[in-house]
Amino acid sequence: MQALSSFLRGLLVLLPLTIAGIVERAIAQPVGDSTVSFSSPESAGRTVTLRGVLWLADSPKGAVVLMHGSGGWSEHREGHYGRALKAAGYSALAIDSFGPRGISETVDDQSRISTTQMTRDAFAARRFLIDQGVPASRIALMGFSKGGSVALYAADKNFLPQVADRFVATLPFYPGCNVRPRTPKPAATVFMALAENDDYTGVKPCEALAQEYAMAGGKIDVKIYRGASHAFDGDPARTQVLFLRPAENYLNCIVYLEEDGSMTYADKHYAQAGPSLFSDVRKTCMRKGASIWTNTRQKEAATHDVIEFLRRVFP
Repeated sequence: MQALSSFLRGLLVLLPLTIAGIVERAIAQPVGDSTVSFSSPESAGRTVTLRGVLWLADSPKGAVVLMHGSGGWSEHREGHYGRALKAAGYSALAIDSFGPRGISETVDDQSRISTTQMTRDAFAARRFLIDQGVPASRIALMGFSKGGSVALYAADKNFLPQVADRFVATLPFYPGCNVRPRTPKPAATVFMALAENDDYTGVKPCEALAQEYAMAGGKIDVKIYRGASHAFDGDPARTQVLFLRPAENYLNCIVYLEEDGSMTYADKHYAQAGPSLFSDVRKTCMRKGASIWTNTRQKEAATHDVIEFLRRVFP
C-alpha cells in the first residue's frame, strides 16, 4: 500500500474507505485547556450529560461553540479551531453530541441523531458558557457539515421557536442546506463557508438558502473556497481524495419547513420530521457516496476568515 501511495502521490485518487476507518481517525478528542460537562434537554423531558473541551483566552473578546459533523469531533478540526480562536482572543467550547449517546458516527445513517437534537445541544453549550460568565451578547456558534446545519438551524427562529435567547452569530461550514424554512426568520449574523468541489452537501442549495435568508432581512456572507471539497479543513496529512462509499448523500433533496412546524417534501405534507418523511426521502432523492480531501491552503484561509468575521461581529 505504501508503494502504491508513493506512485500515486500528487494525482487525483479515489480511495474507497470503510466508515469504521474514517471514524477511527476522526473522533480523536480535541486537546484543549480543560474538559467540562453539562446537561442538554432531549425529547420527553429527558436530559443527557454532554462532554466538552474548553479553550480559555486571556481577557476574551467573546466565545465560540464548536459543533462537529457526522464523523464526530476531532483534533484536526475542532482542536485546530479551538487553538486558533484562543490565540486570537476568543474562548472556545467544542462539544461531543455523539459519545454520551453511544454514537460513533452518522455518515451512513443520519437518523441516529437529528439535527434538531444537536441544535438543542448547541444551545445547552451556550447556556453553559453564560453560567461561566461569558456575556450572552458575545457568543457565536461554528459548525461543520451536520454541525454546519446546526449553525443554520440556530440562526433561524423557525427551528426550535421556543428558544428565545439565541447566538448572536453563526458560522456554518459546508452545511447541509436541504431543509429550508418556507419563510426564513433570521436570528443571527451568518458567515457561510462553502467548498467549490463539494459533492456531499453542495454549493447551489446553500446559495439559494442564503439568498432567501438575506431577502428576509438576515445578514449573511457566503464565501466559496476554490479547489476545496467537503470537510476541506481536516487532517493536513489527508490531501488525497477519499471516496466515502457508504455516506448518505442528500444533496438533491429539498424539504421545506412550514411556519406551523410541519414539513413538505415533493408536494407531500408531513406533520413533523419523523420516520415517514425520512423513509420517503431515502427512497427517492438520496444517493450514496461523497468525496472529501483536505486543502491546507484553504484551511489556512478559512481560519483567517473566521477570525476576521468574529472581529467584525464582536468589535
